[in-house]
Amino acid sequence: MAGGDAVIGEHETNVRGTNIHWLEAGSGDEPFLLIHGFGSSTAKWLDVLPLLGAERRAIALDLPGFGASDAPAGSYSPAWLAGAVLAFCDEIGVARAIWTGNSLGGLIAIHAAAAEPERVAALIGVDAALPTESAGGPSPRVLVSFVAPALPVFGELIYRRYVQRPPEVLVRESLERNCARPERISETTWAALVADARGRVGRPAHARAVVRANRQMMWALSARREQTWRVLEAVRVPTLFIWGARDRLISVDAGEQAVRRLPGSELVVIDDCGHNPQMECPDEFAAAAIAFARKVSARADR
Repeated sequence: MAGGDAVIGEHETNVRGTNIHWLEAGSGDEPFLLIHGFGSSTAKWLDVLPLLGAERRAIALDLPGFGASDAPAGSYSPAWLAGAVLAFCDEIGVARAIWTGNSLGGLIAIHAAAAEPERVAALIGVDAALPTESAGGPSPRVLVSFVAPALPVFGELIYRRYVQRPPEVLVRESLERNCARPERISETTWAALVADARGRVGRPAHARAVVRANRQMMWALSARREQTWRVLEAVRVPTLFIWGARDRLISVDAGEQAVRRLPGSELVVIDDCGHNPQMECPDEFAAAAIAFARKVSARADR
């Protein structure tokens, strides 16, 4: 695979008995470490990997239980997933990275930065899964799509039936939820998203993993919201939040509250963009991430 200025390499690495699928572009120390969100995969980073890789090494992985990675037994809480990503970094020899997470991936990166700051050179939360106080939050239809799979007993059955629908329909509905303008999604990303959706059928271990991850995320945003904010407030590494101004899943209100709770952090809002800026507005996203990384590096060199 190739695109932009850097070629994308594809790999599989065994981490404590779990095969992890990952992509990389570029070279250098302290890479961008790209962590996708709930129900997602490396597909959502395809358009920015070459752009970021032209600046420094960029790595995107399929989290355990998602994409082409294995689905081991585990709690799939944000903290558990952060530990899994740290173990992956150990295996591929990455001591420090710029942890860059979208949605649930952003919450995972926040947990890593709070727990292991020496491993996190900087943090970029992209429409991160954080509690929102906004009245303009998700619509009832969107809420049902996340809450239903989190239900005890029935969640896994609901999810298995959901993924049996035509993959093109699943992707189209997802883009309509997530994007301000779905027509901007590249053909490369569309094809990868459809392939990912098709690959979810007939994988019971992955269904269990997705349901557990969803349940843990919903708890973090509701019953455990104050605990989630306390984790963020414990972060002591350079932090940037990037948000789509038209995110209907986690409104920019959450990003604004995050910078109020974390002094010294920054917020970049991308106009006319939804929940996945790296996929919908890759050039604007890459420009913001690269500018921040350069600033962090310059500060460290003083």
